[in-house]
Order: sequence, then C-alpha cells, then structure tokens
Amino acid sequence: MNVLDLFSLEGKVIAVFGHRGLLGSLAMQVVAQLDGQAIGFDLPDCDITDYANLARNRSLSHHKTIHGCINCAVGNQSPTSPPQAGAGTDIQIGLVGAINTLELFKPQPNGAFILVGSELSFKAPNPARYGQAFKPASYSAVKHGLVGLTRYYAALWACQNIRVNMLCPGPIESGQEPYPNHRMGKLHELAGPIAFLLSDASSFMTGAQLRIDGGATAW
Repeated sequence: MNVLDLFSLEGKVIAVFGHRGLLGSLAMQVVAQLDGQAIGFDLPDCDITDYANLARNRSLSHHKTIHGCINCAVGNQSPTSPPQAGAGTDIQIGLVGAINTLELFKPQPNGAFILVGSELSFKAPNPARYGQAFKPASYSAVKHGLVGLTRYYAALWACQNIRVNMLCPGPIESGQEPYPNHRMGKLHELAGPIAFLLSDASSFMTGAQLRIDGGATAW
C-alpha cells in the first residue's frame, strides 16, 4: 500500500463537535481534503452537555454510521477571577460533554475518536506567562481529566479496535501576543496531526496523547 493511502478518509463519516471554532473549522477542512464527509455539531443547535439534546442531534443526523469523531468543543477560556468562577460550566462542557459525545458518537470498529487537550494537560499554567489572563482552575481540571477519559475509553473499546487518542496543542496564534522565548503554533500545523489521528495512519495507536506544542512540555 502507498503510505499516502493510509491517510485517506474516502467513504468515511467524521463528526466534528465545535465545528464553528478555530480548531473545529480546521478539522472540517482536513476531513474534506482527505475525501471524507464531515458533519458539524455546535451551539446553539447542539448542546453536548445535554444528553437528551445530543441524542436527538444524533438521531437527526441521517448518518447511522460514524467512522470517526473529534471533539473540539471548549468551555470558558477567558481571564477569570476568582479561580473558581465558571467552574461548573467548564466541567460540564469539557468533561461531561466529552463523555456524552463518546457514548453517543462511538465510532464503528476500526474507527477513531479524538479528544482535544492542550499542553496544560500535563503541567500547570505559568503565572509569569499568563499574568492577568491566568487560566481558571477548571481549565486545568478539564484538560488533565481528558487524559484519564482518553485512557479509559481506549481500554474499554480496544477489543472492538476503536482507537481513542488525544490531540494536545500548544498555544496557537489567533491575534494575541506570543509569549517570551517561544513562538506560538500556526493553525495549519495541527492539520497533519488531525489527519494522522483520524486515519488508518494511526491504526496501532490508542490511549495516547499527541503533543503538538513546540517542545513546551519537553523541558
């Protein structure tokens, strides 16, 4: 087989949650470029924290077969004071929403599910770097919690050959200032990793966290 054929999504249906956001929009483009069919879900029509609402969206999607899924939905990422503000909403979207999407959009055998974490899935935010924009406590709770969910469902679905992996980007340029001594990532630099995790190119990879952070967690 030609190695490039491993990346093909031809004939495959991929669900993208948070498809109107920065990463979700990129995922939709990647699926289309690999000849797959992307179906997007996002607010206000689809609330992943509401199991019944999500189940209705699933039944109305007209796609009985799902071959892959990427959950790009996010909670509050704005500066928060005090640290506990917004925690309930963030955890509902980030963790409860993730479980709901996993349960209701479980891929077919040989399929793949991607949860989206960040470099902060492995370390605490640096107060010197974030300053007044210091991340809320719930952000760390969610991003670390997604590591556990990835491993849990990877083990649960391994016998069905369904892969569950985690994409962990560093900070991506979107108009903000880069932090000192380290360049920010470009959005297009996540396209290849998304293609890899959704396609057969990663067929022997599950329960893993793919860090695309420019070495931010290496030292």
